Amino acid sequence: MEKGGGKGFSLPSKEPKSSLKSSSTKGKDDSNKGRKIHFESEGNLSKGGKGGKIANGGKSPMTKEPPPLELKIESELPQNAKPLMDCEAAQILQGIQDQMVLLSQDPTIKLPVSFDKGLQYAKNGARYTNPQSVRRVLEALRKYGVSDGEISLIANVFPENADEAFALVPSLKSKASTLREPLKDILGELAKFKQPA
Repeated sequence: MEKGGGKGFSLPSKEPKSSLKSSSTKGKDDSNKGRKIHFESEGNLSKGGKGGKIANGGKSPMTKEPPPLELKIESELPQNAKPLMDCEAAQILQGIQDQMVLLSQDPTIKLPVSFDKGLQYAKNGARYTNPQSVRRVLEALRKYGVSDGEISLIANVFPENADEAFALVPSLKSKASTLREPLKDILGELAKFKQPA
């Protein structure tokens, strides 16, 4: 028998950690479901197993508060790159596609299929009619320490209220005390630019 306990099984590590596992199944019944994502927490958080009392006087052994969440997307981008809102990306990609009409006479220039898919995705995700006005409204969040990535996420997920924004963009929670009221006002302003459904 293998050390890991057999095919597809591995022993949990001794230190607690969270893992994100994704499995894609391709059965005829699951073809429209897409990926399944499972969140697991490994490790034993209490002494004594199921139904047992927690050691050390009823306190959880993990008393440390987790560090605040940070948005790491921006650190993965090149230095001169800027995260875009879906409506900005749709506008840029549409401009490129319009230019391709002029360049279509040259048979050596051809856009890949992924370009059309990206354009369609950006158009479907675009919730605003005027990207420049949306960007101008959201720029007011900068003085509260909101990053470009967080601004783009707020625009793309279009939260209805501040609580929903904090839930959908967890890195904002550390700024909640100073950000709640301005964010509420800005979300009300953004609603004016929303595309009709």
